[in-house]
Amino acid sequence: MHATSKILFCSLALAVSAAMPVAQAAEDKTLHLFNWADYFAEDTIAKFTAETGIKVTYDVMDSSETLEAKMMSGHSGYDLIFPGDTVSERLMRAGALKELDKTQLTHLADIEPGLQKLHANYVHANKATVPYTWGTIGLTYNVDMINKRMADAPVNSLDMLFKPELAAKFKDCGISIIDSPDEVLAVVLNYLGRPARSGEPEDLKAAEEVLMKMRPFVTKFQSQPTTQLVNGDLCLSLGYSGDMTQSQRAAASAGKKINFAYRIPKEGSTVWMDTMAIPVDAKNPANAYAFINFVMRPENMAAISNFTGYPTSNAKARANVDPLMTGNPDIYVAEETYGRLIQGQDIPQKTMRARMRTWTKFKTAKVN
Repeated sequence: MHATSKILFCSLALAVSAAMPVAQAAEDKTLHLFNWADYFAEDTIAKFTAETGIKVTYDVMDSSETLEAKMMSGHSGYDLIFPGDTVSERLMRAGALKELDKTQLTHLADIEPGLQKLHANYVHANKATVPYTWGTIGLTYNVDMINKRMADAPVNSLDMLFKPELAAKFKDCGISIIDSPDEVLAVVLNYLGRPARSGEPEDLKAAEEVLMKMRPFVTKFQSQPTTQLVNGDLCLSLGYSGDMTQSQRAAASAGKKINFAYRIPKEGSTVWMDTMAIPVDAKNPANAYAFINFVMRPENMAAISNFTGYPTSNAKARANVDPLMTGNPDIYVAEETYGRLIQGQDIPQKTMRARMRTWTKFKTAKVN
C-alpha cells in the first residue's frame, strides 16, 4: 500500500473508531421506567414506541418504600421513575435525581396553574420533577344509601366521620378509612385547627380522641374500596378522589345503577401529586425526556386521565377528559379550592414515629 494511502486509511480508521461510541449511544433505543401498575392508558407505551422507535421496559413498583430504597442504593438501572411528591423531595435532597434541563421540556407551561404553585413549594423536587397525575383525599359515598339514612347529611363535611352521632347513622351500611396514617392524621389535625403534619404530643392526643370516638363505626381500613362500594358493602369512604370515578365505572360495567359522589371536605383536606423524574445515574436520559414530552401532550394526558380515573397535570387535556371527572369541581378542582388543600411534607423520622404510634393505637383498638 502506498505510504500516502496508509496515512489516509489510518486517519479514516481512527475517525470511525472515535465516532463509534457516539453512534452506539445514539442508537440506544431503550427506556427503562418504574411506575405503578396500570398508570398509563392502555396504548400509551405502544404509541410512544411506534413514534420514536424507543423500546420501553415497564417495571411495576409495589410501594413508594421500594422505589425509595432502590434510588437511595444507586445503580437502579432506571431511566425514568414516578415518585410521589414527598418521596421525590427526599430523593432530590439525597442527590438521587437529576436536575432537569427545562429547555428540553416542551409542555411545562401547560401545567395546571394551581399545581404549578404547589409544585414550586417543594424546594428540592421542583428542580427535578414534572407533575404527572394528582388528586385529593375526600369523601366518596353512595348517594342513595346516605340519603336513606340521613336526608340532610353534611356530605361536604368531615362531621360525617368525626362526629360520632353522625358516623353512627352509617355504621350499618359500612364506613371505610384509607389505610394511610400520614394522610388521615393530617386531615384530622387540620379539622381540629392544628398543624396538619405535627408530631407534638398535645396535637396527636387531640387527634387520637377524635379517632377513637369514630373507631366503633369504621368497617374497613383500605386504600382501594371500589369493589366494596360497588357490592354495597360500603356507603361512605374517606380516600382517594379516583375512588368515585373507578366505582362509577365498575358499577356501570356490572350493569348496576349506582350513584356515587365525591366531595372535598369544606374544612380542607390533603392533596398528593405523582411526578416524573430522571435518576442521576440514568443511562438514557435523552429517551426519558422524550417520554416525558410525549405523555405531556394534551391528547395523551387526556387518555391517561380517562383510563386511570385521576386528573393529570396538563390543563389543556381537560377538554378531552371524561365529564364524570371534569364536571366535578372537587375532582378537577376550581382555582379557589387549592386554598384549602394541604400538600405533602417531608417530615422528620421522629415525627413520623410519633404519628405512627397514634395511628397504630387507633387502628388496633378493640371495638365492642
